[in-house]
Amino acid sequence: MLEPLVDIVPLAESSVLARHYADRIRKSLADRSSRRSFQALKSTIFLVDFDSGEAITLRFDHGRLTLHDGAIGMPSVTFGGPLRALLSLDRVNWENLKQVALGRENADPSLVDTDDRRSSPPPASTRRPNAPSRERVSMGEVLRLFRAGELKVYGLWRHPRTVARFLRLIRA
Repeated sequence: MLEPLVDIVPLAESSVLARHYADRIRKSLADRSSRRSFQALKSTIFLVDFDSGEAITLRFDHGRLTLHDGAIGMPSVTFGGPLRALLSLDRVNWENLKQVALGRENADPSLVDTDDRRSSPPPASTRRPNAPSRERVSMGEVLRLFRAGELKVYGLWRHPRTVARFLRLIRA
């Protein structure tokens, strides 16, 4: 089996999103199950920051990942939202999805930014002293982001396995 490879093309090196996801994925490759998810992915994932318009493309090819600046090819899955939400995907606690979806578990709305708009915590480098911690965000809070239209996942129903593998990969 070939060693996993994570490349950032030169134009994408200045992208906050590209650096964040490349670092997350490189760290997760130490875990055996994450490495299997990485080897199994053959897909294109597009991430779009709705606030700035910045976009990156992650092209997975069975053990190789190339991160591009902008849109490259036809994505299987697209994640869109404010930068704060996109950078929080790795902190989501997916274990309570079933309980939240069935209404058996309630998550308190605790993710609020300075404009009193629900959002995910900002990245550590831009956090204010009294800002939320980098603890995992609950699934209920992510579902609220979806309902509010602040975080969108296009291709979720068509490619659920790709979404699950990607989220497992960035979480490790």
